[in-house]
Amino acid sequence: MYGSEILGNFLKNDNERDYWLDVCVRMAHHSTAIEGNTLSQDETASILLDGYISKATSEREFYEVKNYREILPKMFSSLQEKAKIDEKLIKDFHRLIMNNLIDNNGKFKTIENLVVGANFEPTKPYLVPVAIKDMCDNLYFRLNNAKNSDDKLKAILQSHIEFEKIHPFSDANGRTGRIIMIYGCLENNLAPIIIPKEQKSRYIAILRNNDIDGFMMFAKEIEKDEVSRRTIFLSQRPNEQDNSKSVLSRLGNAYTKKCKAKR
Repeated sequence: MYGSEILGNFLKNDNERDYWLDVCVRMAHHSTAIEGNTLSQDETASILLDGYISKATSEREFYEVKNYREILPKMFSSLQEKAKIDEKLIKDFHRLIMNNLIDNNGKFKTIENLVVGANFEPTKPYLVPVAIKDMCDNLYFRLNNAKNSDDKLKAILQSHIEFEKIHPFSDANGRTGRIIMIYGCLENNLAPIIIPKEQKSRYIAILRNNDIDGFMMFAKEIEKDEVSRRTIFLSQRPNEQDNSKSVLSRLGNAYTKKCKAKR
């Protein structure tokens, strides 16, 4: 189960909740590490799950990680509302992950930007809204005409490549694009594709070369590992009644209270 149904299980089932919090930690760690954040996965978990900074770190690196704490609730609420990937959702994700980091979070770029070493020029600022709309329209056209899950995954990956070429924001295009890719996977009942930092070079080469076939092979490897990891999480503590000592569950309980408070 990877679609909108996960919201209910996230709130009610401890193992399910723990798995998605684990996804949040890994998503935050690997995506920010790809962009140069030096915090370890353990340190990332400490910030996200315990609200504790285990070592002196820069304010930027702290917020780069901490901001992912808002991503799961946003993903789940958007899935429950059956929200499609569009300009508003993309800006919402960017606004959340760049809070306290830049002044124009949640807003498209107004000045031209370049990608280091790229053999293409990102979309000019005044063309970004149209380019994003076309990207989203093309994504859902491909998804609606997909014959199987591999076709859907390929459409999502192709859209990710297109998004990174548009480069619609002044900063955090990679992080935002990877969040959108994961959202697209969940929306279509696919395992989340979390690009591991150890495979950064492979990932960047795929984007540079528009290598959709290589991306599919890479994503299928990640998907296989992700399904296996989730299976292990869901088989944990079958008879445990009190899991208050679980590190992952502490943030899960915080999320539960936050969601109930908004009812």
